[in-house]
Amino acid sequence: MKRSYLFLGILLVGLSFQVQGQTALTDTKLLRFYEDLAIRDAIYEQGLQLDHQGELDYWNDQENFERELGKSNFSFYLVYMKGKKEAHRKYLQECDGACDHSDVYWNKMRNYLSVPDASEFFSTNLEKVAQSSAVKQ
Repeated sequence: MKRSYLFLGILLVGLSFQVQGQTALTDTKLLRFYEDLAIRDAIYEQGLQLDHQGELDYWNDQENFERELGKSNFSFYLVYMKGKKEAHRKYLQECDGACDHSDVYWNKMRNYLSVPDASEFFSTNLEKVAQSSAVKQ
């Protein structure tokens, strides 16, 4: 009888380690998925060619997606946002101010990048956005 309990105990411990290993592997795959998704989204945003209302709609949908991702799994949200920030930072370094984007785009980039990054990459565009926002108000 004691052998049965010992065998059952070892079996249960072994199964729990196997389930934990599978969960960790799944989480790693999902983290990688959200990192790749962030890069794809950033590349799409860099080539965005929509009218003003279409662009506002896109960014509104994007903010909703990011908010819901943060609510459902904060770890995935952090990975996604970090991937997006890095992709946009790399693009802006390569662009070196020669990129032609809307004011809405530059405002969104300011949101994705930290203050030192934003001022380093597109301070002139931020000034232009601030001036156009002041005029609209």
